[in-house]
Amino acid sequence: MSIKAQHFQEEHIETKVDWINNPIINSSMFFNLPATVERTRAWFEQNRDDGSRVDLVFSERDKVIAMTGLTSIHPKARHAEFYIMVHPQMQGRGIGKKTSLWTYNYAFNIEGLNKIYLYTNNDNTAAYKLYEYAGFQLEGILRQQKYRNGQLLDRRFYGLLKEDWEKLPWKTRTVYEF
Repeated sequence: MSIKAQHFQEEHIETKVDWINNPIINSSMFFNLPATVERTRAWFEQNRDDGSRVDLVFSERDKVIAMTGLTSIHPKARHAEFYIMVHPQMQGRGIGKKTSLWTYNYAFNIEGLNKIYLYTNNDNTAAYKLYEYAGFQLEGILRQQKYRNGQLLDRRFYGLLKEDWEKLPWKTRTVYEF
């Protein structure tokens, strides 16, 4: 599988809206629903030159298959929060793993981060098994942290330090080009 990475562009807005509104995606994330093209375009314009985030799109044969990103990039502490969305009909094919690892390598090699962190729902076993495979350490459980469908949900908080990434078999020093 040959996957191409690029920065999120205006042409990706409708795809992002479709994915956010899909229950397969939004069941494990916390978006203001329903997502609209207008609000997403405003988000894009507001964040276009924001140095505190990197939003990436991954395509195969010109079809968008995943979106990842690093948000809340802190220049002094050198950490950022990771997120991922995989095409709703392409989940379970290893795309999330490949694009996540690519993004982690990008974060440490290009962005010069010292730590990547993320949150996931406590019941999202597939997600946190992927993060643990990638070397993330569980740093804590945030009890009853998010509200959804009449329930308070526990959230897992994970972190991956650069010093731990350095020891992982999948890490690479490849310089990425878009």
